[in-house]
Amino acid sequence: MSKDANMPAPKEVLLQLQFTPLFAGLQENDIRNLIEGARLVGFGHEQQMYQAGDPVVDFYVVMDGHVELSIDNDGRRSVVEVARRGTVLGDAAMFGDGRFLMNARVLNTAQLLAIPASSFLDKLAQRKDIVFHMLSTMSFRLRMLVRQIAELKLKTTAQRLGSFLLSLAEAEEGKVQVRFPYDKKLVADELGMKPESLSRALAKLGVESKADNVVVIADLDALRDFCVEDDLG
Repeated sequence: MSKDANMPAPKEVLLQLQFTPLFAGLQENDIRNLIEGARLVGFGHEQQMYQAGDPVVDFYVVMDGHVELSIDNDGRRSVVEVARRGTVLGDAAMFGDGRFLMNARVLNTAQLLAIPASSFLDKLAQRKDIVFHMLSTMSFRLRMLVRQIAELKLKTTAQRLGSFLLSLAEAEEGKVQVRFPYDKKLVADELGMKPESLSRALAKLGVESKADNVVVIADLDALRDFCVEDDLG
């Protein structure tokens, strides 16, 4: 881990935090106070950030890059989520027993804002209004997560993959080319699929695979319709 020499202006950091769920709706001065002592840190390719059970000295906000969150189950790693820009890491553990719940590993390179946990909690203890605001925000996030899990269980593997591809597409209609942000095997793990199932699902969707993790979606509207079908026959 290293301090990033090209640290953006504090105003840019604050702007991004205002769009981060934990800090959304807070005044700029309140955010400045809460993150006092925070620093931007850069992590290298496949660098381990922390492991489950480690004490939460800092919690993190992903400013750029992707971070794999996983748990170990009987010696096997299970990918829970790939955290993207704007994701907060370690907040639940900080508010809980003070130890990280999952392993965190950077996929390529990433820049994160490391916020001292003890200082953050001390300042928060003086502001019950912000505490209630954060509880409301976290409650909303939990409801959305439960909804996403329910939707995930109702979808087929092909529908899960189709929804993931739609989230990557910048266009709204027609034919589009998209690139997987990380290795397809990791995408399969994240979506609860086997690598061979991902290949079959791509074929079922009529999505053409190309080199360098690139795929071509023939018709976004058709893919969107497929992903919301209740009965695939």
